[in-house]
Amino acid sequence: MAIKLHSFVITGKRYIQVDSQPLHITGIFKKITEWIKLRKCSLNDIRNAYYYCEEDGTVTFYQADKSEVEHPGIWTYMLYECPEGQENVFPDSGIDTSLKPLYRLLAGDKLAQETININQYLEYRYQEGKYLDVQLPLGWDNTEARKISNLLYREYQVFNTSAIFAETAGEKYMQAVMKKFIQAATSILEAGGNSLEFEYMQHEILRQVKIDDMANLILDLNDYRIWQALLPSESKAVEYAFNTALSRIA
Repeated sequence: MAIKLHSFVITGKRYIQVDSQPLHITGIFKKITEWIKLRKCSLNDIRNAYYYCEEDGTVTFYQADKSEVEHPGIWTYMLYECPEGQENVFPDSGIDTSLKPLYRLLAGDKLAQETININQYLEYRYQEGKYLDVQLPLGWDNTEARKISNLLYREYQVFNTSAIFAETAGEKYMQAVMKKFIQAATSILEAGGNSLEFEYMQHEILRQVKIDDMANLILDLNDYRIWQALLPSESKAVEYAFNTALSRIA
């Protein structure tokens, strides 16, 4: 049996309301701004919208603050499949559904987003840094940790800006390097070390990491545009990979 939820008709689903996280708010914000550009309209023309987050399996609904809209706000639900006829919604009246976070984004402010580990920090900062003030995880909120996190982010950012690291050999190289860099960073911080020690360890890790497949991929592609786009690079790992490939040409 179909049921109506925030102006949308749904079947075969159950919805359990949860707190809307900054990531959900930015998701609905981007959906709304996409529609504004596509339809060449204004925010006032959009009455409702929804955003599905693949990362955590939630769906977020937006209803505008308009006289003809009965309940304006933002709601987020965990989404579950169910047999037809067993659809249901489990609301939580204690959850804040205010539009204020969305209005903050529209005003150009960023929303604070906590992270549980450095991997999540790097991912959120790269994907959502335009809209979120991504907070470092517990244990990383000190001067040296921030320096090291910026060095890690530099590597992560460059890796994710080129399609060459989406190729099988490129992806394996990226994953191996980032894993070892993060392990080294964590160990150094736990021992009370600093960013200079981490930079030294980066060079040591690159000397030991398997590089043959990555270097061969660069040579096989034989595309000067890739070299132009990535070099010179702020990433030690990218510089090392291309310098290794270059040495094999000579």
